[in-house]
Amino acid sequence: MERAVEIKNLVKCYEDEPVLRNLDLDIPPGTIFGLIGPNGAGKSTLIGVLTGLLSFEEGEINIHGMMLEPKNELEIKKLIASVLQPPLLFEQFSSLEFIEYVCEIYEVEKEGLIEKAYSLMDYFDIKDYAKIKVNKLSAGSRKKLAFVTSVLVKPKLLLLDEPFEAVDVISIERMKNVIRRLKNRGVTIIITSHILEVVENLCNDIAILHNGHIKAYLDSVSRKELQKDASLQEIFEKYVEVEQKDEIVDWL
Repeated sequence: MERAVEIKNLVKCYEDEPVLRNLDLDIPPGTIFGLIGPNGAGKSTLIGVLTGLLSFEEGEINIHGMMLEPKNELEIKKLIASVLQPPLLFEQFSSLEFIEYVCEIYEVEKEGLIEKAYSLMDYFDIKDYAKIKVNKLSAGSRKKLAFVTSVLVKPKLLLLDEPFEAVDVISIERMKNVIRRLKNRGVTIIITSHILEVVENLCNDIAILHNGHIKAYLDSVSRKELQKDASLQEIFEKYVEVEQKDEIVDWL
C-alpha cells in the first residue's frame, strides 16, 4: 500500500549539530497522526522539512509515491497544506485577500470560494476580520486564518505544527471536528502538540520523537495494548527518559 509519507535515514543539522538523526518513519494514508516529544526534539524541524521550507543533509523522503527532490517539488507542494508555528502569513494582505491569494496559487476553483471562505471564517469566529490586515490579528486569529486557508486548498496531506496553541477552547473543538471530517475524506493529517490529551483523543497513530529519533510508533492496536497498564503520559515519560522528581521544590 502506498504510504502518505515515507522517511528513511533522514538527517537534518543546524550548524553541523544534528537535530534529526537517521530518522525513519512511515505514515499510512487517511490517518490522523500525532507527533509528540519534548521541546527541542525536532518536531517543528521535521514539519519544516516535509513542507520543503527546510533542506536536509541526508536521507530520503517520499510523499504519496513521489521523492521529495527538486524535480518533484512543485507537484508535491500542490498536495500539501500546512499551519506552522508561528503561521507564515502575508502581513499586508487582508484576511480574505490572503485566502484568495493562497487558493489562487493552489489553483482552487474560484466558483463558490468566497462563500466557503466566509462560512469557515464564521465557524471560527473570524468573519468580522475578513477585511482586516493580517498584521492586526491576534495570535489565535492568525492561527485560525492559517487553518481555514489550509482547509480551502483541499490538500492530500495536512501538516499542523502546534495548531491549538493560542486558540480558544471552542475553536479548538471546532478545529478537531474539521480535522476528523478531513480524515473521513481520505486526507492524511500530521499534528505536533505538547498537549498529550489532545493527541491521545484525536490521533489514530502516535510517534514519540526524542533526540532526533523516533523512539516509539504506537498504532491503534499497540496503543490499546500498552494503555491497559499505563497512560499515554506514562508511556511518553518512559520513552523520553524523564527524570523522576517526587518532591516539590522545598521553598514553595
